[in-house]
Amino acid sequence: MSILTAPLSIAADRAPASIDKTGMQFPVHTFSNLAKQKKKIPDELSGDHKLMIVAFQRNHQQLVDTWFAAGDSLELAYNKPGKLFRYYEIPTIYKMGFLGRSFLNMGMRSGVKAQAARERTFTIYIDKAPFKKRLQIPNETDIHLFLLNNTGKVLWRCQGKHSPKNEKSLRQFLKK
Repeated sequence: MSILTAPLSIAADRAPASIDKTGMQFPVHTFSNLAKQKKKIPDELSGDHKLMIVAFQRNHQQLVDTWFAAGDSLELAYNKPGKLFRYYEIPTIYKMGFLGRSFLNMGMRSGVKAQAARERTFTIYIDKAPFKKRLQIPNETDIHLFLLNNTGKVLWRCQGKHSPKNEKSLRQFLKK
């Protein structure tokens, strides 16, 4: 489990709302993952298609976790040249100094034991307002998922916990 910022109350049982705002570029940032590998995201991440699961609050982890089984299944299904699918967890936290980031990352690492999970989790410390504006995220009350191509263009998106409907929509998009 990742540790994010202080929780706010959200309706975790609310049905996820699909939205169709695509075509924009995912913002590029350089940060380290929980395995301490520094990368420019999304540019240096593997995958012809990358699913970015963006969370803003500590209590979003339970929503993010609902997507892991689907992510693992999609990685197996699309594990061929030209169709490689990867998913990444992107906890998004306000800018903070080196000591604060180090403390938070150490806490997150202690909660994430699997090497694969550490390699796919990139905590980004940014000014969140421009990030949300760029991706047309209206608020931080839910998680947001963005399917990117290899140039970082948003091809598909949705918000909220995993649902069969959203997974089916994503799978149909990947079949194209």
